[in-house]
Amino acid sequence: MKLWTALTIATIFSSSVQAQAALRALARQLPACSLACFTSEIPQSTCATNLTTACLCTNAALNAAVGACASQTCTVYELLQTKNISTTSCGAPSVRNTGDKFNAIAYGGIAAAVVAYLLRLAASIPKNGRQLSWDDATMGVVVVLCVPPAAFAPFLTNNGLGRDIWTLRAEQITNVLHFYFAGEIFYVLGLGISKISILCFYLRVFPAKDFRRIIWAVMGVCIAYTVAFFFATTFQCIPVSMAWNQWDGIHNGRCNDIHLQGWIAAAINIVLDAIVMVLPLKHLARLNMNLKRKLMVMSMFSVGIIVILVSVLRLYSLVHFANSKNITWDYVEAGYWSLLEINFSVICGCMPAHRLLIARAWPKIKLTFHSTRGVTDISAKSTEASRSTASAPNKAVNVSVKPKTGDEGDFVPLVNMETRSGSALGNSGPVADLKVSDWIDRMPAAGVGHTNSHSTVSQQNDHLDDWPMYHSATGKEHV
Repeated sequence: MKLWTALTIATIFSSSVQAQAALRALARQLPACSLACFTSEIPQSTCATNLTTACLCTNAALNAAVGACASQTCTVYELLQTKNISTTSCGAPSVRNTGDKFNAIAYGGIAAAVVAYLLRLAASIPKNGRQLSWDDATMGVVVVLCVPPAAFAPFLTNNGLGRDIWTLRAEQITNVLHFYFAGEIFYVLGLGISKISILCFYLRVFPAKDFRRIIWAVMGVCIAYTVAFFFATTFQCIPVSMAWNQWDGIHNGRCNDIHLQGWIAAAINIVLDAIVMVLPLKHLARLNMNLKRKLMVMSMFSVGIIVILVSVLRLYSLVHFANSKNITWDYVEAGYWSLLEINFSVICGCMPAHRLLIARAWPKIKLTFHSTRGVTDISAKSTEASRSTASAPNKAVNVSVKPKTGDEGDFVPLVNMETRSGSALGNSGPVADLKVSDWIDRMPAAGVGHTNSHSTVSQQNDHLDDWPMYHSATGKEHV
């Protein structure tokens, strides 16, 4: 709009050949509708007698008048073209671009989600590893649904996501909205199925009938939410293509209030996430274990709070760009929060299975650590014992090196819940009998004895902290 002033001034007040040539060159870049608006507005502005660049670029009243005129006579894309030329001619900053940030979040998020799921599967590889079940299968579906939105990232950024909309070609804007629309569908499906996967996991762990009925009821709500918003998102516009074509104002069709629909979906999603997270906490609080371990078990089930936090931040971003006229710039924030949300839903959902890998590795890590420390202590004490033996040959020296026991077992898996007389945790009858099983493996400790200048090394079982486990009839671990 600011450049229109310069063009009209050149037309009205300049008769030089140079100005006429410049006008013709610039006129070929601008829509005719914008030039017509300037022709009618320039003579009425204060810049009519002050033909300076500063006046033309800073006269807010003139630019507002020309903008109002152009909005009545120009198409959306013609207005964007005019704004691009105007801002460039008035020395606007160089083109902004946050596409690299969006790509980094997309690639990093999907990589972390895939690794988390592969580690979950790795916990089932050993002979006595955890059993695969519906919670693993449904989480696998979520991982598959996470891939397309990440794959769309380079197409989105190459077409202009992360840049100002007026710097893009019409087909680029359409492409951004098209890929964004497709990503929304995978996002809705992935979030819904991730909740179903966690609820399937609860069904494996908690045997109480009353509690299982509650789980099934919540699962039904999650399924209804997923199906409802899948169709609401897919058919947000009629025809469907209006979802990525409506921006130009020249296509015919109708669309729902997409922003309102997005807020409702996000709010319901946050409520369901909170319900799924707190669902088992009451039962976990009644476990027969000390407070420290109880809190650790509950915290493992509460990692979903990370997903809730990301969901809240995404909802805030949706409100932020509700009235945006620069969608390719403002959609970036909502886009990467959506990617983080769906990827974190996979990572947090796989964490309970990861503890089995830690449980297997932890004794070996501690054995290596204590063995290294023990060898150092043995060497020092052996030297001292040798000196003592030299001065008193018949004197026996006994040295025992053993790792300390206590609260080393800080990784707390799930509980082994056994019912007695038909009662179960969560029933109205007596509270279920809850036991804590021993470690999967006993970590050996080195014992060293020195007698009459002869040293022997023996292995002793080091009874570290017990890990609560839940085993199936086949001997495989459930979690």
